Amino acid sequence: MGYPLIDVALANGLAIMIAAYVFGDISGGVVNPAVTLGGAIAGKIGWKDAGLYMIAQVGGGIAAGYVLLVVLGGSTGHLGATTINTSLVSVSGGFILEALGTFFLTTTALYTAMSGRAGNAAPLAIGFTLVMAVTFMGPLTGASLNPARTLGPAVAGVYFPHIWVYLVATPLGGLIAGLLYNFMPEHKAVS
Repeated sequence: MGYPLIDVALANGLAIMIAAYVFGDISGGVVNPAVTLGGAIAGKIGWKDAGLYMIAQVGGGIAAGYVLLVVLGGSTGHLGATTINTSLVSVSGGFILEALGTFFLTTTALYTAMSGRAGNAAPLAIGFTLVMAVTFMGPLTGASLNPARTLGPAVAGVYFPHIWVYLVATPLGGLIAGLLYNFMPEHKAVS
């Protein structure tokens, strides 16, 4: 059963908002290794913590994939694994979209939650950035923007088309966001 795209986009955005509000004071509420990488490069997350977070995030993604496998009683629809819709976009185009989407998501997290500039509104900004990305990119790439989100259903459903795109493009987007954060003078002026 397919759901309207806006329903899927809002569900994704709300899930991230809730995670950020609930776990924000524990781990920053980050559930995405690409965003964690960007935060570490920007100096907002220590490298030791970042490594542990990334292990937990990937492990959590894979565990969630297996929970879906059990709940759905099998690999129905490949458990929602993200793949590039090559009838609408090329693989290289999908790579660029996933890197750009992750760049925008990481940049939003850096300039709101990780910099402390947005206070309690930070999870809203992050969640709505994801809503925007899923609304635009969902039909093209599945709008993963998160290597753990990609790995979970791929591993549990044993379904790996274009997986390299998500495992390379999303960390690249986070890396570039973290590097640019360090070179943008505006973030240092506001504290």
